[in-house]
Amino acid sequence: MSEENRQDNNLPVIREPEQLVPLQLPEVHQRFYDKLRAKIEAFIKDKGVNDTAANYILLAPDLFVLLARLLLDKRVGVQSKAIAGVAVAYFITPIDFIPEALVGGVGLLDDVVLAVYALRRILVDVDEKIVREHWNGKEDLLGVITKVVKSADDLVGKKIVKKLEETLFRKK
Repeated sequence: MSEENRQDNNLPVIREPEQLVPLQLPEVHQRFYDKLRAKIEAFIKDKGVNDTAANYILLAPDLFVLLARLLLDKRVGVQSKAIAGVAVAYFITPIDFIPEALVGGVGLLDDVVLAVYALRRILVDVDEKIVREHWNGKEDLLGVITKVVKSADDLVGKKIVKKLEETLFRKK
């Protein structure tokens, strides 16, 4: 994708994968990650969630851990930490646009979309290498961001995407 095309779509440029050193999660993060992933996988299996939605829902633990790590990284500026904090809080709070308490794991779709929009904003100010250091997902991070942004309207609807953007970027 050309730089000009990137600016037109406001999407990140996908690069060829680099050789990254896998991070080990601290035990407390690993336990949370494992529990969240197990809950999501059980929900998907029990409810027969279609593969497309399941693939997006399964991004939730990876995105949550990435944002939590960025909050702790001293190289990340205050404004980017605030954005990461909003996204982490959105994952944790029971009150959101598609509440998990009412619809189960499918309710994580809005959390995933918000997390990706937050990461797009964070990548404006934080070196991509720093963000990639904290990514444990199997897919390329910028590819994930692009995929979710392109599918956001279909995943949660245009009205919810607009509300998520307003929540994150305080648009009036």
